[in-house]
Amino acid sequence: MAFVITNQQQLGPTLKGLRKQKGLTQIQMAKQSGLGQKTISLLETEPWRCSVDSLLRYMAAVDVAISLDFIAAMRSSSSEEW
Repeated sequence: MAFVITNQQQLGPTLKGLRKQKGLTQIQMAKQSGLGQKTISLLETEPWRCSVDSLLRYMAAVDVAISLDFIAAMRSSSSEEW
């Protein structure tokens, strides 16, 4: 399943949902990712305050990856190549 995140308010709840889907508490997530519990909490509530490294470590712990796409491509129904 793909998650489309277009603003910073969507990132935290999405991360929290991924963690809960794995059945992990914030403390368990901290141990698994090598991050502190405070960092886990920040990623889930104010992700813009965290580093890209922390985000990537969190994502690795829940087995997800980042995929970037042009917003216009998602809105367009045509399949034109650029």
